[in-house]
Amino acid sequence: MSQTVVLVRHGEAKGKKLGQTDFERELTKKGAKALEKAFPQTFARLSPTQKSELWVSTAVRARQTAQIANKTLGIETVRELPFLYDQDDRAFMDELAQSQGHADLIVVVGHIPFMEDACFLLTQAYQGFSTGAAAAVQLDDNLHGKLLWFEQGPCA
Repeated sequence: MSQTVVLVRHGEAKGKKLGQTDFERELTKKGAKALEKAFPQTFARLSPTQKSELWVSTAVRARQTAQIANKTLGIETVRELPFLYDQDDRAFMDELAQSQGHADLIVVVGHIPFMEDACFLLTQAYQGFSTGAAAAVQLDDNLHGKLLWFEQGPCA
């Protein structure tokens, strides 16, 4: 069974305030609006099914981005995965391997450099991800990927 993985970088985030952690940073209003406008077109090429999953970093800005994406996608299975915030490529690849045969589409919302690194791990091709960028990768059973499309994120 082939599987499509869509790697998405979170939208434009606010700067860190005094006493605030990086984890707590939110999307800017402008960034959220840009995603709301761009994501319907970005994700129009996808056809989520009951076997689709949305994986999201536990950071606030990534969860907000995932919520905006899911307004278009309507994926029921949403999983917050700490390894996406931790940028643990081994845990990511292990989770992908375990999902083979269970999920036909996985949309992953995370951060850079991890989204760029994951794209390279899967396709052996480098893509620079601006905020809100998305790359769709078709995986075979051995987790070897082919880049289907890449869309640079919206200007916020």
